[in-house]
Amino acid sequence: MKNLATLDYWTKAHGKINIELNPNDLIKKWISSNIDFANIKSVFEIGCYPGRYLTIFGDQGVEVNGVDYIKEVKKLPEIFELKKYKVGQFYNCDFFELEPNIKYDCVMSLGFIEHFDNWERTMINHFNFINDEGYLIIEVPNFRGMLQRIPRMLFDYENYKRHNLNSMYLKDWNRILIENDFEIIYSGYFGGYNLWFEGIQKNKINRLLKKYLIKTLILVRKIFFKNKVESPYFSCAIGIIAKKR
Repeated sequence: MKNLATLDYWTKAHGKINIELNPNDLIKKWISSNIDFANIKSVFEIGCYPGRYLTIFGDQGVEVNGVDYIKEVKKLPEIFELKKYKVGQFYNCDFFELEPNIKYDCVMSLGFIEHFDNWERTMINHFNFINDEGYLIIEVPNFRGMLQRIPRMLFDYENYKRHNLNSMYLKDWNRILIENDFEIIYSGYFGGYNLWFEGIQKNKINRLLKKYLIKTLILVRKIFFKNKVESPYFSCAIGIIAKKR
């Protein structure tokens, strides 16, 4: 299993623990609109560091659990306990080496499966941790969409290369889940036309090119997709929520 993003990269990218989540965060809105927290007693996040998305469930009285190979993950239980959350187990290890001796009512990964060459196996490994009638939540950024892909290739290429675009076919997600006896609750694109970049353009000409390219792409979206709020061509996120039968 080849990881397209190194441990050193993730450690530097995430920095210190940060469990503060914007109330208007698009992933928080998406999950909260499609999940009945009353049916969930425990959640397990794969790639959980720095911890902010577990607060979506902790604030609802759900027991929080997770795994990450960033060492600082071991500090999350103490921080969550200070918030009076129900805290279960947090593992500092490679997800693929973790034996599922406990199963959970909800398993989620956000921006995880797209960083592996064998994304299908990565997704299927999630299933081992889910209780019967438990929920699965998976989200990845939509780097495949044309209006997302062009600016990233030009101005954020190093980050672009860390993502496996083959993992961004929603129809393949649906197929895998149906074959593994899941009921699909939500399957689609969300977040609108938002762009974020890790790369900073130091060259003034490149900054101007990026600025005007983005303005042009926004105009293209308005002309050709004027009646669409979401689309595989421009939405910033892909997500699926399913229930194990």
